[in-house]
Amino acid sequence: MKEIVMVPKSRVKKCGSILSDDVGCARRINVRNVTVRDTGGKKGRGVFAARRFLPGEIVVIGLVQRLEKVRTEYTIQMDWNVHAIFEEPAIFSNHSCDPNLAIIPNRFGGYSFIAIREISPNVEVTWDYATSETECVGVSTCLCSAAQCRGTVGGFPKLPRDHPLLTSAFYAPYLQRNPRHLPREIGMLARIVGS
Repeated sequence: MKEIVMVPKSRVKKCGSILSDDVGCARRINVRNVTVRDTGGKKGRGVFAARRFLPGEIVVIGLVQRLEKVRTEYTIQMDWNVHAIFEEPAIFSNHSCDPNLAIIPNRFGGYSFIAIREISPNVEVTWDYATSETECVGVSTCLCSAAQCRGTVGGFPKLPRDHPLLTSAFYAPYLQRNPRHLPREIGMLARIVGS
């Protein structure tokens, strides 16, 4: 006689697609990695590391809430005429001329923010807005207080050609497609895309 073994029903919530599961996972990773709180200064809210990060680790997975045709102080530029409002926490990430994060495209149609140096817990995580914006309207005067602060965010065309984020190819890919904004053969993307 065979013994019947009862297998408990799965408690996993069934979802319509893998992408939906991935978005939920990305949101949980963001909650685990960072917190949004007041910076205690003129910048308002900011994003702070909830744990230690090593260079190359993804700190925030940027998820697009909606696309816009017009640039605003809260959008992040995705293409020449495409701007996006990102979900929290990315929408509250502040600019720095000496950032500890860089942007890379992600599978969700947004940017992920990766550590470019070691980040300790409770440190504000920042990125350089000029690595995605052709023109920055959100920040007229820079408040980063970095030793090499440019005084204004400006935009991608204003970055020095030898800027470390440019030579490392940590900038929005669409910027590579216009030679007026980027010198030929700069960065890794120039070899892949060709300028």
